[in-house]
Amino acid sequence: MRAVIDNIKAWFTKDTASEGESAKLLIVLRILFTSMSLYGIAGSIYCVCTRNIEAMICYMGTFAIYALLFYSSYYIKTFTLVIVSNVVSVACTITGYFLLGSTVAVQSFFITIVVVCYFSGYGHYIIKGFFALFVCAVYYFLETRYGNTVAFLPFSISERIYIRLMNILTSFWGVATVCYIYSRDSQHLEGKLIEYNKILRQQASTDTLTGLSNRRSANEFIEKLIKRNDEKGFCVCMCDIDFFKKVNDSYGHDVGDKVLAGVAQALVENTSDDCLVSRWGGEEFLIIFPNMNGDEAKLMLDKIRARINMIEFDTGSKKFNITITYGLAEYGYDGSTENVVKEADDKLYIGKENGRDQIVF
Repeated sequence: MRAVIDNIKAWFTKDTASEGESAKLLIVLRILFTSMSLYGIAGSIYCVCTRNIEAMICYMGTFAIYALLFYSSYYIKTFTLVIVSNVVSVACTITGYFLLGSTVAVQSFFITIVVVCYFSGYGHYIIKGFFALFVCAVYYFLETRYGNTVAFLPFSISERIYIRLMNILTSFWGVATVCYIYSRDSQHLEGKLIEYNKILRQQASTDTLTGLSNRRSANEFIEKLIKRNDEKGFCVCMCDIDFFKKVNDSYGHDVGDKVLAGVAQALVENTSDDCLVSRWGGEEFLIIFPNMNGDEAKLMLDKIRARINMIEFDTGSKKFNITITYGLAEYGYDGSTENVVKEADDKLYIGKENGRDQIVF
């Protein structure tokens, strides 16, 4: 069974003798040719059952035409095949309109023809537009001039119902096939593009070492808080690890990176979920406290300071502790992102000058 499926797949995917052809369009055309061939066979079988020999010959002709187009797809260029198949399909639809009549929806194949034309990669859109107008004009002419003409082939009411159903199903199957094959890849690519953009946005707003938000993300967060203009306001705290250069010089940058990561984790674990902890740069961190006044933020910083002072960092041969100096500023409603951050930074340096390991508010 697997071998049969592989052989059928090979029939549809085999390239033409020419290089540089659109494999996707070729597969679509072969599927449509096969569908129309099966349509011809189904119509022939039905006409044999109803003993309508003239109609059977008509459907056998449809089968022969599209089977020949399928066969020729292995030997002629896809561009040529598109033109030939469009011309043949228009001619077959017009012929079917007169033979079967206007009441069996044979004109619905015009829609499939236009869809195939537009999804094919060949031809300028102006040319495709003129072709669509031509098909529309033919459709309109047939409906207005011959819409009430009696069909050349006689059919009973039940036969017309069956033929109408078969025509509608086949034409809509063709439209659905073309749209599915071409939209599937574009939707897949669009999904990948969305995912890549999400990753890029995350990378652009995240510090790679600590996993915290970076300076850009922190500034955007402050801007959002300013625009929200909450009644309680917010606070900003600039933190700096004391004597961090000495840590790097004494124990190496690998240990320094572990200290940064450990401090980042401690800051996140000891702030509330609505707070934003970001790495501002180097050994500096910025904490944003939404919906908090200065006193409330100061209480949280006291807990953070006590927790960080208890952390022991292990170099393998020695354990050590670090301290942090904190500068806390309260947003004054009439300021800007730069002003509130600068105020927190100024208070941080006041703490540095006054002995470090303290909160300045």
